[in-house]
Amino acid sequence: MAFKRRKDPERKEKDKPDKRSGRSDPFAHLRDERAEAEDGDPWFLGPDEGPELHVETGISSNLSEDDLEQH
Repeated sequence: MAFKRRKDPERKEKDKPDKRSGRSDPFAHLRDERAEAEDGDPWFLGPDEGPELHVETGISSNLSEDDLEQH
């Protein structure tokens, strides 16, 4: 490559700027809410007071008029 940058042998690793330090966290204002949400128990592991669901498998979601008739 004709325009390749040459590395300066005098420059040390610690002199390089930290690329992450230039950006601020855009979600910093939500940090406390996130920590509170992550510390608690997940909602889906809690007790379920709702009705028991009736689930049928092997049924296509492509329903036609014929499929809607009662057998």
